[in-house]
Amino acid sequence: MNQELGALNREAIAAAQEEMGALAWGTVCLVAVVLGAFIANLGLFAAGWMPLWAAVPIYAILTYLSYTPLHEAAHGNINGKHRHLQWLNDGCGYLVAPIIMIPYASHKIEHFTHHRYTNQAGKDPDHVVSSMGDGLAGFVTGGLKMLWTQNSFLFVSHWSGMSGRERSVFALEVTVSLGWRIAFLAWMPSVAAVIMLVAGYLIGAFFLVYWFSYRPHAPFQSSGRYQNTSSLIMPRWMKPIEWFWLGQNLHSIHHLFPRVPFYRYHALHRRIEPIMRAHGTPIIGIFNRHEVGALGERSPVHGARPGDA
Repeated sequence: MNQELGALNREAIAAAQEEMGALAWGTVCLVAVVLGAFIANLGLFAAGWMPLWAAVPIYAILTYLSYTPLHEAAHGNINGKHRHLQWLNDGCGYLVAPIIMIPYASHKIEHFTHHRYTNQAGKDPDHVVSSMGDGLAGFVTGGLKMLWTQNSFLFVSHWSGMSGRERSVFALEVTVSLGWRIAFLAWMPSVAAVIMLVAGYLIGAFFLVYWFSYRPHAPFQSSGRYQNTSSLIMPRWMKPIEWFWLGQNLHSIHHLFPRVPFYRYHALHRRIEPIMRAHGTPIIGIFNRHEVGALGERSPVHGARPGDA
């Protein structure tokens, strides 16, 4: 990194530090909303008040949404600098993990390995999704491999070095994740219930894997800090979808500064976009890999306000 890029990097770090450390009540509220809506959807479906055609997409949406709090908890972004609230951070992670079927205990280790070796085949555990662009077969196998990796990584790679308590927590998470689904089917043994649980989960999980893991990192060629992840720019008419996406299309911000909460991605992206471009960050259209220009007026880093959104 030459002297000019080094100075720009320090400027980006200073801007990012202004977005970190606060207690993420927004994420805590997201956990409450997702959990409440998920339980309500199951209850209404079981009571016959929610038709299958509506229950499945709602289940899929909530499955996708449940991952962001898990992801934030893995990075310690919920309690931020408030160490005495680590219990709140971990509690949020454990609460949403049974929805997305990714154990919190495992994900913390798997995901940090992904950050350490991003896009490096054989080292980055998320690299298994690189086949998702190779037709339907690659899409399905890549997605399933990713979901399997999320559940097996701790057992395969770290089991021998884990304490008895850590093993028990992991086993308990897997038991709860599978157990509530078995209990629901025992309470409501029907083909419709199986369809909701399986189809709803797979739609949400595959949407997550494709748009959160595959597209931001494709074509999986660079491991450089500013080049290993893309910002996927959406047209203005897709803003409602971008809100639902929870800002994860700006995945480059997360890899640059993992301690920045997801709801500050857009503000930070606007502030440091010129710096990212100078470092060669792919800032591309969501429907192609063509570089796109800045959308609207961008605040200069020195003059931007920390609270700009």
